[in-house]
Amino acid sequence: MKTATMILGAVLILLGLVTLFHPHMEMPAKRTEVQVLGQKLLVETRRIVTIPPLLSGLLIVAGAGLVVLGPRAAATRK
Repeated sequence: MKTATMILGAVLILLGLVTLFHPHMEMPAKRTEVQVLGQKLLVETRRIVTIPPLLSGLLIVAGAGLVVLGPRAAATRK
């Protein structure tokens, strides 16, 4: 059980670091074909989501808490 907790903590730390250094995530594009005066036009829209640095910090702190305190809590339950 403690290894699963530590792995989850490491994943949260990694996710927090990735979102801290690359805060803009691009959502999949939506393509629409429009016909104007006999010409087909392809309209593509994208949504860019910005992850706040506070959320990145919370992910890092939560992951560190799981890595450090997770095995201690598992040992206390035995």
